[in-house]
Amino acid sequence: PMDAPPAPPEMPPMPPMDAPPAPPDISAADALLAPPAPPEMPPMDAPPAPPDISAADALLAPPAPPEMPPMDAPTTAAADLLLAPPAPPEMPAMDAPATAAADLLLSPHSDIPAEESEAEQENMSPDDLSGEQAGATIRSRDDVEKVPGDKLEGSLHEIETATLSADGEIVKQAVKGTLTISNPSADDRIYDIDVILDNAESTDIGGDHVSVDELEAGKNYSMKYKVDGMRMMALRERLDTNPARSQERSLSVSHGAEGGPIALELEVENLCSVTLENVEVTRPVPKEITFDSVAGASIEGNTLTWAVGSLNAGEKQVLAVEGRIVVTGTKTIKAGSASATYTAESTLSNLNFKELDAFCRGFTYMRVREDERPDNWICKTIFENRSSFAVDLVKLQVRMKGSNELLFDVQDVEQDVLPNGKWESDERTVVATSEPDFTYDLSYTILPHAVRSTQGSMKLEESSFDVLEADVSKKYSTKGLRSYRNQKVGVAISLVNSGSATINLMRITDDIPGLFEAPDIESMKISVAGKELELEQFKAEISSGITLEKEHKSPDGDGHTLTMTIGTRGPLGLEPGKKITIAYDLVAPDPSPQNEKVVAPLRAEFSAERFGPVCGRDCSDAPTIKVIHNRRDFSAGKQAIPLGGKGRYEVLILFENNGDTALQDIYINDVIPANFEIKDWYIKGANGKRDDCEITTEDIDSGTQASWMVPMVGKGERLEVCFEIKGNGEVDGDVLNKFHGVHFGDEIETEDLPETAPEAKEEPEPTDEATVEPVDDNEEKSKVTWREDVLLRVMEAHEISAEDRDAFVKHAVNFDLDDNGYLKKAELTEAAKAWNDAHKPAEANTDEGSTSSSDTNEAIEGGKDCPVCPTKCADDDDTCVTCGFSFVDL
Repeated sequence: PMDAPPAPPEMPPMPPMDAPPAPPDISAADALLAPPAPPEMPPMDAPPAPPDISAADALLAPPAPPEMPPMDAPTTAAADLLLAPPAPPEMPAMDAPATAAADLLLSPHSDIPAEESEAEQENMSPDDLSGEQAGATIRSRDDVEKVPGDKLEGSLHEIETATLSADGEIVKQAVKGTLTISNPSADDRIYDIDVILDNAESTDIGGDHVSVDELEAGKNYSMKYKVDGMRMMALRERLDTNPARSQERSLSVSHGAEGGPIALELEVENLCSVTLENVEVTRPVPKEITFDSVAGASIEGNTLTWAVGSLNAGEKQVLAVEGRIVVTGTKTIKAGSASATYTAESTLSNLNFKELDAFCRGFTYMRVREDERPDNWICKTIFENRSSFAVDLVKLQVRMKGSNELLFDVQDVEQDVLPNGKWESDERTVVATSEPDFTYDLSYTILPHAVRSTQGSMKLEESSFDVLEADVSKKYSTKGLRSYRNQKVGVAISLVNSGSATINLMRITDDIPGLFEAPDIESMKISVAGKELELEQFKAEISSGITLEKEHKSPDGDGHTLTMTIGTRGPLGLEPGKKITIAYDLVAPDPSPQNEKVVAPLRAEFSAERFGPVCGRDCSDAPTIKVIHNRRDFSAGKQAIPLGGKGRYEVLILFENNGDTALQDIYINDVIPANFEIKDWYIKGANGKRDDCEITTEDIDSGTQASWMVPMVGKGERLEVCFEIKGNGEVDGDVLNKFHGVHFGDEIETEDLPETAPEAKEEPEPTDEATVEPVDDNEEKSKVTWREDVLLRVMEAHEISAEDRDAFVKHAVNFDLDDNGYLKKAELTEAAKAWNDAHKPAEANTDEGSTSSSDTNEAIEGGKDCPVCPTKCADDDDTCVTCGFSFVDL
């Protein structure tokens, strides 16, 4: 016999067992050669025990490794002593010291160290299916927590961080998960751990099975994974700066201290099949926004907080608040970004534990005793849990060796086996001539405590408010009109986008005062950023009566309202800093002197979105216009005084401006008889001699033509041109005293005056400037001057190319009909007509006829001479048609 070592600490004594006498001639060491097999292990036969040896001494061999063939059992009651737990895989057989056989089979599995460290397990990947799976059902967390003892703890925890668009669509998302298996015991090792997962296809785990060999007490195993394409909650935001129009939301805002309305809606939606908890939405509130009421939420400082709480599966909740937004600058305003957090007792990926099992120090054995009646054996199967864990006994099947009939078929025992506890079956009677031998099929696992959780945070892309603002101006080309003259005025409207929003639609209301005719819409020109706008992109309409001006109206008529809508076919696209210009002409056919002050305001309304807020701006300085009722009034004359000596004369020419306004570009003309020349000259004005005057001379048939140019003669100013002539021969006194006329330009007003409309050909040429252009020096004609801008306008009106300018000038100097050295607009117009007639092949013979009308004044028989200019006027004319001299004063 062999002595066995003492039993391990805390090992309870084995129950008493009755055994029949051992057969003779067999040693105790050969009695039992095989230990109980682990789950699914085939039955083993043991040899009979030798004589004179106790049943307790019969079990001397350690547990055999897996795959050991069955061995014959002894005839003694050694079957009652099969107390060994399932052996770990590949555990070699070991010789045990002599001790009680029942104690020998209680050695804990913790003797086998778990060599893999926690750090090394972090990056483990799923293994192929290995070991045994108990197949226990995963129970609810509440049920498991009610059972005493340590549990096999498994957790799936996922963290979502996401960026969403305002509509709740994913812009960027990252979901990281962690699978953790923990051994919470302070003393016991667990081994052969298997995790079977559901819905692993939404992760990058790569399979549905994860296997861990063992975990020492207090250790855990974790594995990272990622999730793609899954969601639990959506956050949406709707901002609208024009809530009165619900067709579309807008994010533009009108600049101004009065502000405008704003509506904010926040929406959370549960997109999964479980309840979300601790749902909370926060949003910063810009300083430009104030909310009237935030029922259901709270505002502390500049942060709005909406504590939603729980959100059931498929549920939506909406927070709607309204307020005002006041913008004092023109730069884009950041609207802030809403964010939300939530938790869930589930996984975002829907990953779940299907099975979670592991082995601990648990084993099964049979208790067999012979009944009073011979060959009847009373049998009971027992499972003992020798660990700190609660154990779920999933399956225990017992058969007699050599029989397929189940003696015990235990499935999923309702009561869990508590730490250091045991479970016993009912007794069964077996009829056998000798002590029966059994085979076992055992499945158990540490009671799993499975937890799933998710915590998520999401943030919306930040919106911004674009500011609507513009600088609007309207200008007239003149501030004054002459009374009772047909005149043209140019209108220039401009709008500069000075905000941060792109202007896409514009409506302009423009007052046309009553002294003007309705403008020609077809001649209107609109340009955006220097590019002319297509006709289909705007619409202009004229209606009777003015709209905006209430005080300074024209007495000449009701006027008109010009309404323009720009951006009719598509967005206008006027970006910040860009300008739109509108130009058209107005004609005042017969302005009356009663138009002392006429104001022509304009209002522009514009928006960035089709249904967005509208910003309205009046032109910064509405143009005003008045009618000037002035008539030219002047005196002119000439006197030649003989001096001492033959052939010497002093000549005095007088010109006095008696009108209401100053006159510009005065040309005082005279003819010096043949054989005489000018010795010295000067011009004296109100302030003495003037040095801003010039003289030009030219030889003609009757002598020398002299012309003095005086830039300006002030109101009430008197000019005296004094010069001495000396020559040979006698001169007729009437010829010497003949006044050869004065030509002058326009009146000089405090405002620029427009040019007379082309219809008034009989009027003298009006001028806006005191600039004149001389003929080129290489021209052989006499010195003739004109206004260059008038020349170019006449050429343009008669479609004469600018390239022909020099040739046209040579042609036009022949049309100085009043022979005063200055080409008026009427004379340039006649020259242009003749030019066009001369350059039309089919009408080449009409050159002379084209100028016949210009000779009518000279062809008048009889008539009277103008004392100012050399024009012959009809006897019944009250004024000179050329210079405007009034014969009434004579």
